[in-house]
Amino acid sequence: MESKKIYQTLEDRENPDQIEQEGPFPCSWNNSWLGTGHYFWDTFIENAHWWGKTRLDNKYVICEAHFNFCTTTCFDLVGKTEHMLDFERSIGLMKTKKLLNNKTTVARVLSYMQNTLKIFDYKAIRVYGVHSKSKDLQPNYQMKFELGKPQYLDYKPAIQICIYNFSGLSFKDFTIVYPYDYVSGYVV
Repeated sequence: MESKKIYQTLEDRENPDQIEQEGPFPCSWNNSWLGTGHYFWDTFIENAHWWGKTRLDNKYVICEAHFNFCTTTCFDLVGKTEHMLDFERSIGLMKTKKLLNNKTTVARVLSYMQNTLKIFDYKAIRVYGVHSKSKDLQPNYQMKFELGKPQYLDYKPAIQICIYNFSGLSFKDFTIVYPYDYVSGYVV
């Protein structure tokens, strides 16, 4: 089990006390990538800033928290190959039942795994949204493997964690870390 630092980016509604008292907050957008849950950026605060700048028009708050990351409670599509294979097998089952088409999303497959197959009983999920950020973004945290070739290492990838159920995750220390004038003890 690993204690993991995560960041939630929220719209700045000039309510820092409410954020720290009532947060974290769930996302229930119709197009939520992983379904309804509490979305966080894994490890890299730069991704939380990127989201705030691009999706929240530079009016955002970042909160930091910690939780116990373990692949028995978190379905890890970033680092656990067995989970990737489970996901692939679920897609295969959906294909055989003609439930898969070019409009099927990750959230739909996860819902199928949870509600139909009954094999998804995880409290959280971890994914890497490939091509989430533009290659032209500066800084881009990408390093080519070979000059003149398109392949690269993204050393601060846009990894998200969506927490569906906090019980047993030892979630703690949810606190504002940006903007600095909302940070407890900040002096001008």
